[in-house]
Amino acid sequence: MRRLFFLFYICSATVFGQKIHLPHEVEKAAEPAGGHTHIGQFIASNVQIPFLSSIKGINGRVYVKGVVEPDGSMSQLEVTRGLDSLINKEAIRILSLYKAWKPAEWKGEKVRQSIVYPIAFKTPALANFDSARFALVNYFDSQYMPEKDPKRYEFRSIMPVNEQGYINQDVIYEQLKGSKWKEVGRVPFKKKEIWHHMDILESGADSVKAYLVYARDDNEASHSSEAIFQMNGKLLSYTEYGPNNKASLIKKYDLNGMVRDLQVPADSADLHLSWFDNGQMRTVIETPVQKPNEYREKIFVNAWSKDGTQLVSEGDGYWKSLTRTYEGKLLSEEGPVIAGKKNGKWRGKWTDSTLHYEETYELGVLTHGISYDGGEKRTYEQAVIQPQFKGGPNKFYRFLGENIQYPLEASRRGVTGRVYLSFVVCEDGSMCDYKVESGVGFGLDKEALRVVKKMSGMWEPGMLRGKVVRVKYNLPINFQMN
Repeated sequence: MRRLFFLFYICSATVFGQKIHLPHEVEKAAEPAGGHTHIGQFIASNVQIPFLSSIKGINGRVYVKGVVEPDGSMSQLEVTRGLDSLINKEAIRILSLYKAWKPAEWKGEKVRQSIVYPIAFKTPALANFDSARFALVNYFDSQYMPEKDPKRYEFRSIMPVNEQGYINQDVIYEQLKGSKWKEVGRVPFKKKEIWHHMDILESGADSVKAYLVYARDDNEASHSSEAIFQMNGKLLSYTEYGPNNKASLIKKYDLNGMVRDLQVPADSADLHLSWFDNGQMRTVIETPVQKPNEYREKIFVNAWSKDGTQLVSEGDGYWKSLTRTYEGKLLSEEGPVIAGKKNGKWRGKWTDSTLHYEETYELGVLTHGISYDGGEKRTYEQAVIQPQFKGGPNKFYRFLGENIQYPLEASRRGVTGRVYLSFVVCEDGSMCDYKVESGVGFGLDKEALRVVKKMSGMWEPGMLRGKVVRVKYNLPINFQMN
């Protein structure tokens, strides 16, 4: 045991005893592997501005000094000029996660180099923070649209938070009646212990014990941001909601607390960024928003290797990816892309190198596909076939029209809008896992969910590479008054 300790001490002393060079003392200075744009995106995606610091607004920089090591990591991190203790600690945390530096070079060797790196912290003051309640308070007009003019206030929401800015009590909805606010609704806060499935490919664990904090109504619509934490307090997942309770930002973290996947949903296309475990950006993908009865292929924008070498630039190059299938298996896929679309021969293999499929594309259009599943060979001309309502779109919309009943409260107030639902169509055409992804309120969400649940068994299931599979389906239901 003493000998092992002595050997470890000698090895450590060899590394940390090396000279620390200044930037002007090396032939090639240390720099981020993918360039300063990449580390800037990494910082912006990972920063967790301390809530207590952000209440009054922040606009400043923290300068962190450290040593870029030959393996691309940073050591001996310390703040040389900071803002406050909480923000300084966050700056150290971020740079300790980033290990994608190209180390300095001297006489052809990788050497240690000191560096000072600034991290900007900027956020406006929280105008909706009520210090007396320690809660975020938002005001709305009679149509439940956000309102800043006190003369037009009719409703308000009160969301109590903890010192980290996460919900910690029920969300209360109130209506102004005369000169007093009266409670008209309450969405329960829940802190739930779960086993969280790790989507991160290199996580080293399938599931970890965690807890989820959230506030959802009876329709499963979210009324606050939702977060999943490890038991040690590190984030695993964070979802932010915008107008109509629609997800506007989704982040997934690894066990070290680093963002590995970031999604920004939008009306036309969702933006999806991913990173390697050293902090180097991995891919940039755009996914056009799915319309009913339609499947849209991803647009492959950019891709890099772990050392920062660009493999796909502005849609052109050779794409390689490792993804997890709907069955939870890891699938390696690769092939050429032109203008963001698959082009030429693509192959998919399981992690044991078994061939899963071969497909040929012409600018995003599949011309021929062969899948190999358990020794069975299937040919197909469509890689993905979306679930279809039996009888087609016309019968589908007729079903909605005949079954939807406009809620009395929404009708009385003249409330209109679009409710976004999701559900899973199973292999036998039945449905499950219903959720209101984006709601309107006033009974519209509940009515949309009621009608959709009546459709179970009325669907033709979806197919993937010639095989019937479970498919998550997104459906918007529009409520308009004649």
